Amino acid sequence: MLRAIARASRAVAGVDARRPTGRAIDARRAVGTFVGAESEELAYAPTKKVKFEPTEPTFMTQFTLNRANAKSTMEGAEDAERLVARLIGMLGGSLKTFYVTQTGAFDGVCVYTFPKNHDSRTFTCLLRSSAGYDRIETTKLMASADAAMCAKAAREVEKQLKK
Repeated sequence: MLRAIARASRAVAGVDARRPTGRAIDARRAVGTFVGAESEELAYAPTKKVKFEPTEPTFMTQFTLNRANAKSTMEGAEDAERLVARLIGMLGGSLKTFYVTQTGAFDGVCVYTFPKNHDSRTFTCLLRSSAGYDRIETTKLMASADAAMCAKAAREVEKQLKK
């Protein structure tokens, strides 16, 4: 059973048996200029039958202010929004929304896009160091159309595994 799954996964990934590492050859990477972590996402992408439209990675970050900054936001929450927008802009991203929360475990939430996934980690490091936020949680968001395409891709891979 395990051998059948391994053979099917090699067939789906397009593994070259002549390569000593058995690494996948991915012709889909020829489209675009992917580098570093971004290219890793295509390593297990579905075949060309399932076509994902290009989208910028979208993230939601929830944050809690430390005690010193909580006092300063009582004077102007707009300053916090401007700082977050500036940090995101400096990294090449775009702030979509910024909210101060009234209830819940966090003091605020922002939604933003970046051209590359790893920029969100850089942003959270900057939030901690320069903006003085204590607790930060970031979630990568996906549009419902992309989620539908993921389901279609999963069905395709499942069919390959059953062969």
